[in-house]
Amino acid sequence: MNPEQYPQPLSGLNKSSISAEIDNDPKISVIICAYTTDRLKDIHEAVNSVQAQTLEPGEVIIAVDHNEELYQELTETYGDSANLNESQPIPIKLVLNTSTYGLSETRNVGIRAATGDIVAFIDDDAVAENDWLENLVKPFLSQPEPETNRGSTNLLTSANLSKSQRKVVAVGGRAIPRWHNGRRPSWFPEELDWIVGCTYKGLPLKGEEIRNVPGDNMAFGKEIFYTVGFFRSELGRTGKTKGVAEEPELCLRIKQGMPDSLILHKPEAIIHHKIPSWRLSLEYLIQRSYDEGLCKSLVKSLSSTSFSKSLSTESSYLRYLLLKSMPERLKHFYKRDSLSQAGVIMLSIAATGLGYLVGELEGPIYRLQMSTKQVNRTKQEAFSLGRAADPEAEL
Repeated sequence: MNPEQYPQPLSGLNKSSISAEIDNDPKISVIICAYTTDRLKDIHEAVNSVQAQTLEPGEVIIAVDHNEELYQELTETYGDSANLNESQPIPIKLVLNTSTYGLSETRNVGIRAATGDIVAFIDDDAVAENDWLENLVKPFLSQPEPETNRGSTNLLTSANLSKSQRKVVAVGGRAIPRWHNGRRPSWFPEELDWIVGCTYKGLPLKGEEIRNVPGDNMAFGKEIFYTVGFFRSELGRTGKTKGVAEEPELCLRIKQGMPDSLILHKPEAIIHHKIPSWRLSLEYLIQRSYDEGLCKSLVKSLSSTSFSKSLSTESSYLRYLLLKSMPERLKHFYKRDSLSQAGVIMLSIAATGLGYLVGELEGPIYRLQMSTKQVNRTKQEAFSLGRAADPEAEL
């Protein structure tokens, strides 16, 4: 199987357009998580789009979640995981998650395998525009080098930094839906694009700052995982099953430990996220909304920040829906599309609220068990990773 059999996603590459101040130092690792052979063609298209970047990454890591058949298929194409395949335009590394099932732990496996100072993520069913990576990592590369040592707990004392010294620790980009039939369903409002994993209308922003990055288009300074730990494996999607909110939980954890750190939204860093037909049904919309409410209840309970901070994005977004989106559509109630979109928005709000209430009523015992187990694990992993990077660090 040859990746050249698959279409190159975008044309017009012009590497001379790279900004003069941007180079490939520090090294950047791009991680693509995959779980099914059904997306084999999508995976190749995602890899091709990463290889066609104006700013080349140092490596591409494909992290496979417990699917040995997919792992072998990709090995035949890209080479043995034990060695970087130097015959590829950009080295590609394959890793297999044999630990906890799910997207979160698969990401963690990819992070551990990464040699870059910056780790960027793109979904296996997405295609990046040619300047995606350049725009996504630019905030990291344009800031002064921090005066801390890797593995040092000094990263936690950022409260004394001036505004100009605030450190960028995570950046998220924009995800544009690529509908399976080429056009948006008339009943599907832009405000609910988060349901299909895309940037949505009404996204709460504070300047460029955002509470959390989107999972399909994000980058972190790898050192952050030395400090606060990894993605919580109890959160996150497993295949097509429910499970979300691992990114908000991680970003809240970051802000708790580094209050003056910056988590930014860069809409110039664009990917195109493929939307299959099975995601375009009312049944999926209601279930996905319910799962969102359920998991946000869990995130609130796991976060040591106040309710207003942990769910600030959701509160702002709900006000936007009720005070702007709904009145705008109801003014045009005589139009079928406006009325159907208003109804869909209300269904989503109701399902999300129900999920949240169920989480509040049924979650205390589960949350206690999960919190105790994972807090110990993330602390141990962060310590182990820091020791591996800095063997001379004091115990």
